[in-house]
Amino acid sequence: MTTIAHHEAGLAAGTPRRRLALLARVAGILYLAIFIIYPLATAVRSSLVVPGDAETTARNIADGETLFRWGMAGEATIFLIEIVLAAVLYVLLRPVSRSMSLAGALARVSEGVVMAAGNLFTSILTLVAVGGAGYLSAFDNEQRDAMALYFQEANDYVVLVWGFFFALSLMLTGWLVYRSGFFPKIPGVLLMLAGIGYFAQSYGTIVAPGLSHVLSTVVVVLAVPGELVFALWLLIKGVDEDQWRAAAHQAEHSQL
Repeated sequence: MTTIAHHEAGLAAGTPRRRLALLARVAGILYLAIFIIYPLATAVRSSLVVPGDAETTARNIADGETLFRWGMAGEATIFLIEIVLAAVLYVLLRPVSRSMSLAGALARVSEGVVMAAGNLFTSILTLVAVGGAGYLSAFDNEQRDAMALYFQEANDYVVLVWGFFFALSLMLTGWLVYRSGFFPKIPGVLLMLAGIGYFAQSYGTIVAPGLSHVLSTVVVVLAVPGELVFALWLLIKGVDEDQWRAAAHQAEHSQL
């Protein structure tokens, strides 16, 4: 193991109990914040976008531009939370496997980056199309309305892309939780099932787009219990500090 890895393991073994408890609570709060903010942000889109009706969709977004922008702000908040949560989970799960914990964190950060690039980009393009300012004045209202709906529908495919990264992060996090010894095994199993759900949605929708609605239901059924249980455990119980320190001490002498 490299000098840096030894240094990190040493720091982990010497982490104060208060810091461990704080990190667990912070992770739980961040998870719950995602549970609250993300549905609200996506509900904004759902309330304004009318599938198959470009004119109504464009009019709704134009009339409710402030609400639409608040939805964008909510999505941007989620991106930032995901990055911080990735870092906190990396520290908490690092004693199990430094390499897998890093991979899980990178997958979660990648998810946030794809969400930011895709969701915000399509939303900004939608506002530009609805506004019809500048060079877009060369298009008539019907064409601009079609663009607005097209950009919003394109966002559905962005979800599939970041779903791959999120599925990987859930699988790795679930495996680390299951193997940890300082978390119960059940949340780990549930998180891995959640990852399977997201993989099924992303791959399934690409292969069989007609099943997209069914696969969306599968994600809700598999993902919500695992993430919610883990979030509540982090917030209420935290980590078994003695077991965490034992794992950190063992990692200090491991080649992983």
